[in-house]
Amino acid sequence: MRFWLLIGSVAAAACSTKVVEQVGPVGAPAAVAAKFMQAVTDSNVAQLGELWGTSSGPAATTGKPANWAQRVSVIHAYLKGGTHRIVGEDPGVARADRRRIIVEISREGCVKNVPFTMVVTKQGSWIVNAIDLNAAGVPGRPCGSPGTPPPSRGFTR
Repeated sequence: MRFWLLIGSVAAAACSTKVVEQVGPVGAPAAVAAKFMQAVTDSNVAQLGELWGTSSGPAATTGKPANWAQRVSVIHAYLKGGTHRIVGEDPGVARADRRRIIVEISREGCVKNVPFTMVVTKQGSWIVNAIDLNAAGVPGRPCGSPGTPPPSRGFTR
């Protein structure tokens, strides 16, 4: 009888225990970039402040930089409108604590590939650290409109 009780206890423990090995920081950089872009779509500036910051943590939590709310509003203005999708990762920039994710933004027949630099926070999660807003284009101006510089084609003489 004790034998079957022992077998039942071991079986129950084995079924209820799950070993999870964590490899690297929590949350994939591309998933965080997608969540950031969803917050842009939703005009959720508070969530943008939670997903943007430095390795010290989210700007909304650390309060740094001091004008983080204004910066997040500018980022929102440059990225809003149209559709987005995560294109991939730039392997040339990849390090254990830093990645560059390419986000494709389509607006009014214009497609832009915008690099997002992602960093790992002290808490071990990924966060958006920098966005190349020049690559996003001028807010409210369609591609090729006056005042919009042509796309860079590499080195010029």
